[in-house]
Amino acid sequence: MKKINELNNSIPAADLVVRLEKIIVSTATNGSSYLILNLSDKTGRIEARKWTVTEEDKQLLQPNAFVLFKNAAINEFRGVLQLKVNDYTIVSETELASYGLKSSDFFIEAPINIEKNYAELMTILEGLTNETYSKLTIGLIKKYEQEFLTYPAAMTIHHNVKGGLFWHSFTLVKNAMALRPSYSYASIDWELLICGAILHDIGKVIEIVDLTGTDYSLQGKVIGHISIGNTELNKIAEELNLYKDENGNINESLTLLQHMIIASHGKKEYGSPTEPVIIEAIMLSMFDDLDAKVFKINDELNKVEHKTWTPRIISVDGKMFYKHKK
Repeated sequence: MKKINELNNSIPAADLVVRLEKIIVSTATNGSSYLILNLSDKTGRIEARKWTVTEEDKQLLQPNAFVLFKNAAINEFRGVLQLKVNDYTIVSETELASYGLKSSDFFIEAPINIEKNYAELMTILEGLTNETYSKLTIGLIKKYEQEFLTYPAAMTIHHNVKGGLFWHSFTLVKNAMALRPSYSYASIDWELLICGAILHDIGKVIEIVDLTGTDYSLQGKVIGHISIGNTELNKIAEELNLYKDENGNINESLTLLQHMIIASHGKKEYGSPTEPVIIEAIMLSMFDDLDAKVFKINDELNKVEHKTWTPRIISVDGKMFYKHKK
């Protein structure tokens, strides 16, 4: 039995147990249907094609199903490995043990110690001087703690791994803190930037249906994580009696945090309701874009051989990237 990272084009075929992440029914040039299967285990991801499709296949092959593929043919298409599958068996979660496996063996996890880094984050947040930033940020991540620590940051574009949301968010915090000495001359509210980094994607705990990251919720599809996050921040401010200041005005610190969320994509055409108008928001949008692109490009480079090119990456301006480093 092979793991996904053990597959290569020198092996003609292999048996493997995988989790189905996504299934796309497509149409060939002759008009017949075929399936594009996105497969994963703890070691990586690979696409497969099933060219002969029955109605039973469409019923059985569903997201998050565990599947044993027998004698799956290993091909290379445009420099990327791909499987051609025919014979398969659906494996129940209880049956995984008979193959020496468990359900956690089929989820790629963020390559960090989440428990340790979460404790570090809480120490940072508890040490902030702006109590509104601190209380709102801690209150919101505590409200959705389990989801924040386990959900992916997206379905496909970046950090689509278990714990990816926390990994991505905390990376932006670390980036901000690392740059602080270099920009000590600038008028930057570093506490706002840190809290914005944590909260900018908090709406994804509702936008994404569950920690498997196989689909978006209804709210995710019709509202989106930016608007969801802004609403959740408003709600927690009301709950903690921080919506207005002592003079009855809307709390300015709350407003600034809201701006960090709704301007986080940088431009309206990228999905932000408004564009950055404070220095911290432009920094956050750039950190966010950088981290997403580094993850996606690296993910695609890991799928191709040394001195070859990735396929075009839609989320990075449709460009291909050269793998010059082993």
